[in-house]
Amino acid sequence: MKLQHIRLLNVLMCFCVVTIHLTSAPVTELQQDSLWYLLFFVVNKVCSLAVPAFLFLSGFKLYTKYQNTKAAWGRFYVGRARKILLPYAIAIAVYFAFYMTQHLTTWEELLPGLFLGTLAAHFYYIIIAVQFYLLFPLLLYLFAQADKLLVILSFVSTVCFHQFFFFTYSDRFFATYIFYFVLGMLIAKYRPSKRISPAPLYAVLYLLAAAVHIFLCYRMSLGEFWYRNSGVGQVLYATAGILFLYNVCLGIGSPGIHKVAAFFDPHTFYIFLYHILVMNVLQFVILPHFALSVKYRFLIISVVVLGVIFLYCLLMDLIQKKKRLPAAGEK
Repeated sequence: MKLQHIRLLNVLMCFCVVTIHLTSAPVTELQQDSLWYLLFFVVNKVCSLAVPAFLFLSGFKLYTKYQNTKAAWGRFYVGRARKILLPYAIAIAVYFAFYMTQHLTTWEELLPGLFLGTLAAHFYYIIIAVQFYLLFPLLLYLFAQADKLLVILSFVSTVCFHQFFFFTYSDRFFATYIFYFVLGMLIAKYRPSKRISPAPLYAVLYLLAAAVHIFLCYRMSLGEFWYRNSGVGQVLYATAGILFLYNVCLGIGSPGIHKVAAFFDPHTFYIFLYHILVMNVLQFVILPHFALSVKYRFLIISVVVLGVIFLYCLLMDLIQKKKRLPAAGEK
């Protein structure tokens, strides 16, 4: 079932991921007492719900597709491998080849980069997603037995792993994010095409959670305050943001907006995989030849990355349209 609001939310989160990586350099390099630092920091943190939202969308879409079917799980896993793992492996090879030319990696880092998602900043999401694909049949069974209990237990797990349980690579362990995936399943079951009532409440909760969480994160970045419960704050902020944006996207009826979303949506996975490569080429190959300020580098990289994304989607769209045209002489 193709749901327009889910497609719209998917595209929005894709560009949130791009924005996170575009703003990461200014956040790292700008003077922390400057207004520009504050602006980039806030934008970066506002977009930080992207990965939880992607997992929410994954849970929503998988449950919607498989809730009433006796799936052939072997075919399911083969399909995931073909659609996710194969493009990921190719992306790993492309990134690794580029990093080798720039002397930014070694052969010893290839296998950890592949299996732990450490080669590029965003690949850790693939490692998380693969775990949920492997667990999905079990989660679907448990959800059918006691959905609300599973939601509660998954929430406790996510809070605990965000706040209390830390180990090497815990940031890519499924239990750290399981609540968002199960929440997607819950919304798909009870509210697949309706607003979550009362909608205004989620707007208030989101604005409040965002204001408190981002303000405390900002103060901690300045060294003025130790945000002891930042893990809990991140979970509450991401949850409120997901529910709020779900309602917003569901309430958008503009054909123009949905047409734009339909233009980008089929290509979001490849945008996710390769946008950092475009940034890296600019950062490591081209821009070092110019003495540019942080803000000008951000502007140039943003324009080029967004331009490449648009041209890529346009090219893919034209190719698909050409494939759908009847051959010469056909009716």
